Amino acid sequence: MNFKMLNELSLLNNALSAEYSNYLTSAVESSVGKTYRQQILNVYAAYCYLVEQVNYTALEILNDSNSFNAHAQLSIGFIYDCDDITTKRKYSLCNQFKRLFRYIAQDKQCSFDEIKLSDRKITEDASRCRAQFQKLAIDKTKARYVDGWQVVSKEGKSVEACLDTLYVNFGEEFADKVHLALENYALKQNTITTSYFMGLFKILFDGMSTVYTERDGLTVETHLSRNHVQLFFHKVFKVLFVRSQAALHSPKSFHKRWRSMVTCYTECFIKTGVFDEPHKPFIVPEWKDPKDKAPTFSVGGNTTQTENKRWFGNIPLKIKDEEAVSIIQQRVERDMAHIRYVCLSKFEELLAREARNKAFLKTGLVKPLSNNAGNRQYGNFVGSDKLDNTVVTFYAHGIGAKETYPTFLGFLGDTHQLNTELNLPTKSTLNALLTLLTDEHPLITPSWLQKWELFDKHGNMVGYKQVGHQHIAVSYKSRKGATNAQQNVVLNELSKSVVDFLIQHTHMAREYLKDKGDVNWRKMILTASHSRVTCPADLCTTLHCSSEFDDWLQDESLFDKSSDITPEDAQAISDIHSLRSIRRHRGFQIYLETRSMDAVAEALGHEKKDADMLTSYLPEPLMDFFNARWVRQFQNAILLEAMKDSVYRFDAVNMSAEDIEEFLENHGISNIPEHLDHGFAQPAATDNDPESLDFDQLTYTISTSLLQLLMAIRLVVEGSDDEDSFLDIVSHWYQSAVFVLNTLNSGRYSGDKDLMEMLDIATNNKLDADSIKGALLC
Repeated sequence: MNFKMLNELSLLNNALSAEYSNYLTSAVESSVGKTYRQQILNVYAAYCYLVEQVNYTALEILNDSNSFNAHAQLSIGFIYDCDDITTKRKYSLCNQFKRLFRYIAQDKQCSFDEIKLSDRKITEDASRCRAQFQKLAIDKTKARYVDGWQVVSKEGKSVEACLDTLYVNFGEEFADKVHLALENYALKQNTITTSYFMGLFKILFDGMSTVYTERDGLTVETHLSRNHVQLFFHKVFKVLFVRSQAALHSPKSFHKRWRSMVTCYTECFIKTGVFDEPHKPFIVPEWKDPKDKAPTFSVGGNTTQTENKRWFGNIPLKIKDEEAVSIIQQRVERDMAHIRYVCLSKFEELLAREARNKAFLKTGLVKPLSNNAGNRQYGNFVGSDKLDNTVVTFYAHGIGAKETYPTFLGFLGDTHQLNTELNLPTKSTLNALLTLLTDEHPLITPSWLQKWELFDKHGNMVGYKQVGHQHIAVSYKSRKGATNAQQNVVLNELSKSVVDFLIQHTHMAREYLKDKGDVNWRKMILTASHSRVTCPADLCTTLHCSSEFDDWLQDESLFDKSSDITPEDAQAISDIHSLRSIRRHRGFQIYLETRSMDAVAEALGHEKKDADMLTSYLPEPLMDFFNARWVRQFQNAILLEAMKDSVYRFDAVNMSAEDIEEFLENHGISNIPEHLDHGFAQPAATDNDPESLDFDQLTYTISTSLLQLLMAIRLVVEGSDDEDSFLDIVSHWYQSAVFVLNTLNSGRYSGDKDLMEMLDIATNNKLDADSIKGALLC
């Protein structure tokens, strides 16, 4: 039984009556530890589903002590009968069950017979409870249901398959048929891919069940037959799209996910002959983004709201745009410098501790694993004040050599400090090292790190090589396709030292897995404690859970004394930090330094600037910031000019006299330069011949917002009465409007798709001319 997946099994919701379920929930909250509560409720519901009738009321056990104790002992036996969890885990769960039953007994005035349990072995009481449970006649169909469904990847790792909705709606036989197909498909995929497509299938199966319940007369097999499956899937698509929109998810992401669902379904079920190919191709719409956004390029993911606030918040409107860019650049560099400084400090600390432990190996003594109880020689042999002996003893016996290692090594109740002193690779130490690597080489992605193998299956070192005088790290990016998947990173002096230490840092963990016959010994990224070694299945999730690393970023003793970082800044930086955010920050830094999309693409490892791929990334937030800023500047400039003699001028723009003076100097509406002024002397000439101007070239920075304003100005001026008196500068801006709009409408730039789309959007979304007119009149 997979305890983690019990909450996915919908039939367990009816195992208990509503009244008993409510009482049980209250009892669990009053007696069970917070981290165990939901699991205890799930496991108990599974037990009642197997043993009792549907909507179990528990009336007979709550009024009779003998029945109550028999029920409690069978529940304990149910857990001890599970083969796929450790004795220690069984003890932890049953201990919580004992607390629950003890509370219920006291509340209902029943007696409770104590059950003796141990975290080291199965006690006589536990064996008796298990034997009693094994005597029960359990429905095999129910037992299979509670076990759930799993598939195994080609790497031999188990992944959950969520088939509950198919089982409940279409029956066991259909669910088994689908499960077999998924098992065969999973055997050809790696673990990460398997987990991904199982998530897709869960969504797809939920949609199929929803659509099916709205119809009658046809079996699900008929719906999936050649003549019906296309229509059936189209209905599923519409249902899932509505759900996605209701949840405020990205429509673009949904369409991409739907395409993946159809592809996975085709590969798993149609090409293998499980279900029919549709008579007509599946409907897979192509999502197209709106065309009113500025071109952007990728630096590693969408910015978060916190990042936007730190980068663009509270920048005065009055200053020049270049000064605004400089402020943004300083903010990004300040945050990155803080992260780098902390990581370097921790790296130096890890190096120093590693050197110390190597020295201990020459001076320390080994405490034997056994035959030392009561021996005075080993009474104060290890511990925090005997680190040399502690380190040497651990290195001599290895990881997981003793169940009570912390006590044995003199660190009872302080396993965290023990792991620190042993200098083992933890989530936090890896976070610091991988952050430094990503900062030095932003082309490194989390997936690249996830796939990084130091050795191949023959034991050859393939993930780290020396070619001439260069040292190269080698891994893969699946998105590049099979031909270009391998990606080499030429290391510099710092990153080479990080990789060298990373290999040493994980050496003991790697040897432990190798001795166990675990293929993950070949991986570069491993975490370890005194008792176990883990190869992270999802690196980003693993690192995100490293709360100690977040504490390091906020530890004032680790701050660079020459920086102006505050504890509030450190908190915000900690909230933002991830390997993806490091790439995003570095890409943004490179753009602000070089103003070159090519430089960013090269630094991030993109072979070319792909406009379709880049639209979801930076510097779109930068362009959004300046688009909004320019519109506000233009509006304020017109407003200030219109109200220059008004006593309410300061209130209208929320600026002081000094701010207004600086703003007008940098952004105020001014006359057209004299050397250009003659070009607009005959605006009518532009109606027929935009080429007839005397000057060779005139450059305008065009945006949709600017075109809307120019259209409004032109409409106001041309539609005005003779009595209207405009500000002097309006004539110049009217001439600019005529020139720009006539030039665009002349067809001269019809080949510029982006420009024409901006014109089309502005034409179809005109501003309110009356609101503009008030600012243009004297």
